[in-house]
Amino acid sequence: MIRSIRRVLIIPFALAVGTAPAFAQAGGETSAVEAPARYDEERPSPEFHRGRREAVLAALPEDAVAVFVSSPARQRSNDVDYQYRQSNALYYLTGMTEPGTVLILVPGGTDVDGRRVREILAVPERDPATEAWNGRRLGAERAAGELGVEMAVGSTRLAEVLDPLIGTRRAFVLPWPEGVAGGSALAAQLEYLRDGIPVFEVAPGRAGFAQRAMLRVDDDAAYDRLRGMLDRMGGVEASAGTAAADMTRAFVDAGSSDGWRAWKDENLSGYADATLLESVLTDLREVKTKEEMKFLQRAIDITAAAHREALRSIEPGLHEYEVEAVIEYVFHREGAEYTGFPSIVGSGENSIILHYESNRRQMEDGDLVVMDIGAEYRGYSADVTRTAPVNGRFSEPQRLIYETVLEAQEAAIAAARPGAGFQSLGAAASAVLAERLVELGIISDPADVRRFFPHGVSHYLGLDVHDAGSYGPLRPGSVITVEPGIYIPPTEGVDERWWNIGVRIEDDVLITEDGPVVLSLAAPKSVEAIEALMTEPGLASAPVGQ
Repeated sequence: MIRSIRRVLIIPFALAVGTAPAFAQAGGETSAVEAPARYDEERPSPEFHRGRREAVLAALPEDAVAVFVSSPARQRSNDVDYQYRQSNALYYLTGMTEPGTVLILVPGGTDVDGRRVREILAVPERDPATEAWNGRRLGAERAAGELGVEMAVGSTRLAEVLDPLIGTRRAFVLPWPEGVAGGSALAAQLEYLRDGIPVFEVAPGRAGFAQRAMLRVDDDAAYDRLRGMLDRMGGVEASAGTAAADMTRAFVDAGSSDGWRAWKDENLSGYADATLLESVLTDLREVKTKEEMKFLQRAIDITAAAHREALRSIEPGLHEYEVEAVIEYVFHREGAEYTGFPSIVGSGENSIILHYESNRRQMEDGDLVVMDIGAEYRGYSADVTRTAPVNGRFSEPQRLIYETVLEAQEAAIAAARPGAGFQSLGAAASAVLAERLVELGIISDPADVRRFFPHGVSHYLGLDVHDAGSYGPLRPGSVITVEPGIYIPPTEGVDERWWNIGVRIEDDVLITEDGPVVLSLAAPKSVEAIEALMTEPGLASAPVGQ
């Protein structure tokens, strides 16, 4: 990797190349050739993103101005950044993947350059010096054409566009991003926006997550759901000492959505609305369009292919990271841009760690290995888990636990129908797990199942692996995971033959009026199918370079 020496080289280079496009000779004539800024032809269409913007515009009052900013670039170390990923909201509404971008939506319209428009995308300016190091940018002209936005302008014109709107329109925003590097384009944009659009700043971390959830509540059903969740998490007492304590007390004391709305009106009236957009986007993202399903299904298919290659490769003596390498090779070979989350490849004693990520252990004969993985394709993430015997054959205790989890998963999937609650899926899985663990002598009281099944069974899936959604009754068009598991650490009173058996089986499921549709069946999950596939040679079967 070349270290950036911009101060030495960039300015002379910029003077040499100027701002003109590249030129090429064709048939004796010189013509401008503009190289593409984006190479992937298969991506969500401008019409899809336009439809999402129209839905947001329709949900806003006529006198509103809504502002969406990009996610910050994240520094890994020194002058090396993490691979950039756009904010879900901005990507969902525009398809734009460049940092330093701002989307402005104005339901009542605004005049820019002699045109009355409702949507303006402020994008990074073209800059030959920067592009020579970091790649070509779309720029305003190409952004308008390729993304299909009503108007695109250079980001240096942000204040020119927004100044007439701030103070004369009601402002709606999402919570400002955290961890923004000083001196970045985003930092300058946020300094300007914060000065004109005051926003109630939630606390970082879990306290802020709780605050945002409370601020989004706008009806009795949502109030009751969140109140119940807070009660299960320990209520007001659990928030003591956190930045969310006062708000949690006010939320509980409000008693209803009307009471909570009155508290917000009294205490937050001086701030811009930072909850409506989040609620609108959550509602939209909870139900996938046909076009979204194309990309989500592709992510799932890539993930299933990676599972198949991993199963072919797994054998005693291989390291967990070698299996991870096979998985992520398939992801990239099939066109996925990222992993949706750090790949989990946990063997032996690591199979009982829910979110184990270091993947450094050497696998041994007699181990189980849990692979919880997901490719991200055009922004959409899969999440599929399979568990396999490292030597290719389940032992009797392993098989009994595996088939117990598989039976529990099938019960939960059968319960995944429109109108069902997430808790009903968990109850269906828990009932099977409890009954079978009692039969196997691992527990004596069905209530003890939580000792070995300590997590929920389902979450939404989409642009995030734990995607936006109401967690209310399931709706047709939603995609969820179903992922029961059993994890048995060395435990007093439990026979040693069960120790360090960890099994999780996870599929991605589309909710339809006709019943659940499992989208990830291309990843084998029966005992017979897994054992049969593990007899075939895999990508890691031969040493590197041979």
